[in-house]
Amino acid sequence: GDVGFIGFNNRMRPDQLPPNLLADAQNIRTDRRGEAQVRKGLELIVSPLSTGSDALTLPFYLVADDTSVTATQTGGAVVLTNVTATNFPSTGTVNVSGVSGLTPVVNGDRAFTKNSSTQITIADQTYSGTASGAATVKFGILNDGAVNAIYGSCAFSDPNSSASQYVIFASNSKGVAVNIATGATTDIAYPAGVTVSDTASMLQAFNKVFIFRDGKTALEWDGSFSGTPAFTKVASGTYTQPVNLAATGFTITNGLATVTVSNTLAVGDTVNLITAGGSALAAGTSFTVSEASSSAFKFFVNTDDVLNQTDVHFIKRVSVGLGFSHMPAPPYAVYHQRRLVMPFKFSVDASTDSFTARGILDEVIASDILDTDTYDQIYAQYRFNAGEADFNVGLHSFSEDNLMVFNRNSIHLVTNTTSLQAASTRLLTNEVGCVARQSIKQVGNQVIFLSDNGVYSTQFFDEYNLRGTETPLSEAINVTIKRINKAHWDKSVAVYFDNRYFLAVPLDDSTKNNAIIIYNFLNKQWESIDQVNDTDFHISNLLVVGEGDARGVYAVNDIGGVQKLDERVDGVDRVVTQIGGDSKSINVPGSLTTRQYTLGNLERKNWKQFEMHIESGASTVSNFDISAETENPDADLTLGTLSDFVGSTLAEAEDVSIRGRIGNRRGYGIQFTINNTTGRPKIRAIEADGSISFRSTNKAE
Repeated sequence: GDVGFIGFNNRMRPDQLPPNLLADAQNIRTDRRGEAQVRKGLELIVSPLSTGSDALTLPFYLVADDTSVTATQTGGAVVLTNVTATNFPSTGTVNVSGVSGLTPVVNGDRAFTKNSSTQITIADQTYSGTASGAATVKFGILNDGAVNAIYGSCAFSDPNSSASQYVIFASNSKGVAVNIATGATTDIAYPAGVTVSDTASMLQAFNKVFIFRDGKTALEWDGSFSGTPAFTKVASGTYTQPVNLAATGFTITNGLATVTVSNTLAVGDTVNLITAGGSALAAGTSFTVSEASSSAFKFFVNTDDVLNQTDVHFIKRVSVGLGFSHMPAPPYAVYHQRRLVMPFKFSVDASTDSFTARGILDEVIASDILDTDTYDQIYAQYRFNAGEADFNVGLHSFSEDNLMVFNRNSIHLVTNTTSLQAASTRLLTNEVGCVARQSIKQVGNQVIFLSDNGVYSTQFFDEYNLRGTETPLSEAINVTIKRINKAHWDKSVAVYFDNRYFLAVPLDDSTKNNAIIIYNFLNKQWESIDQVNDTDFHISNLLVVGEGDARGVYAVNDIGGVQKLDERVDGVDRVVTQIGGDSKSINVPGSLTTRQYTLGNLERKNWKQFEMHIESGASTVSNFDISAETENPDADLTLGTLSDFVGSTLAEAEDVSIRGRIGNRRGYGIQFTINNTTGRPKIRAIEADGSISFRSTNKAE
């Protein structure tokens, strides 16, 4: 038998497994003491999104189209008069067409308010101009856009409050900030006319939160909850050069020059002196910024002191070659060495919010230091495996100024990115690539990610020389890895927390992440396959967020739920499985299957009895079903329930040793399965008693 358990292995045959390894573990945690316990349940923290009231209003009326409605712009709203439809609701969605002369365009599905039986007002945006044309109005619109969904999420720490931790959502119509400590939510508006309708990536950097929308203008929020929080679009269109720095004051004191200006520079930026004015400096000289704030920048200079001057003129560094660019509408970005680094898939057109696909999928570009709006198309872009069948999947900022670039079929390293002109790239391997960007996590000097071969680990050894291990980290659970739906494994997400690597994946036919496989770094074994016993529950993202007791792993899904993992001690998952739906309480379906016990030989045995050492969870009673399976000859055995042996459910914190008869069942080996039904029992030890029963060389009947 086994006195303790450290993980599971389904790659080897059950009779080949060494002591203390299970053949299968579902919703189980193993600690350093060797106890295998049903995991804690998920706790629903908040479900802030609900079905939009305009999605479908009952009762509703199908009415004829109004084709001669008059449209006027009044106070920024559009008023539609001469509406002849009857019995339309007081609020809802209407489709407008045929109106010209207004900015932005009012035509399309719009939310309305009923003024009278013949007049409605549309005020979803601020309109300007003079309306013309005969308007057509259609009622009875089923507005799918009114049903909220989450398309992206990220963790956020309020820079103004060290104790505040948030999860930020990007829904279709607004951002939502969820305070993990209190569960309170705050809406963060989008710019007028902007919706998020496809998968987005989110990131906190420079005390901002960005929403990257792959081919569309990225959004940014300054992290402030004061006033009305709102996202704005990042700069797009033609990059204006030169950028004048209209200084209102200039001094030099003990070799330190201070320029008073509404500042957009950062430490390390270069400025050019255009007009020296009353100073002794030479026009055309370049200087490197040593300090920067919102109202001034400073640099060192070897010259005499200068009292305040107002006629000194600087400009920002001017680009060479292809010039600077605004942010090129990336699908995602990472923060590395005070820069944003992102795929360079699109070029920025002259028109605002317009981008052109470059047809290049293996190139990345970096922003200027602390400047998310400036990208040097000469010195800040890097291409990998040009001309080969490869494309960028992810980026990871490693230590010592190393940026790891994960392509689909290769891994590269960029070094010395502090100075982009001096940066260099090299190929690490073209034998393995990454299939899921959000599976990439660093654990110490290891970088772990999901590849074609399973979960793979690369490691920095001497002098930060990166090498890959020959065998995938997930080789021990290859049966599970083969169950991952390859058509959707790019959606896999991972986090590292509490000495564990949590990887959410889509198993079997699921198109969304419906399971979490967990590697325990203390035990050096795969620990469990976690699933909620409801096919409608899935995971879009995993985040580590919170302070104190609230800190942990949170599962976010696109239906609006934020659930904390390993939280409920009663062994119940409390989750949400549909937008606007009530929470569900579902028992955690914990189970484990032991290795196959053979008495260490190939002989046929008579299996007589078993013994188990069990302890109930500290807060709940426990019960489970016990079964066994023999091999050669094969048989499935039902051995009863825990309550059959102790007379009732096992009381809280009670431990017990149970013994049961197997009935002299013959077989080469035997393994046991425990299926949890109540609580969170701990399994400490399992033993099987048998004896060799068949030594004849004749075939057994």
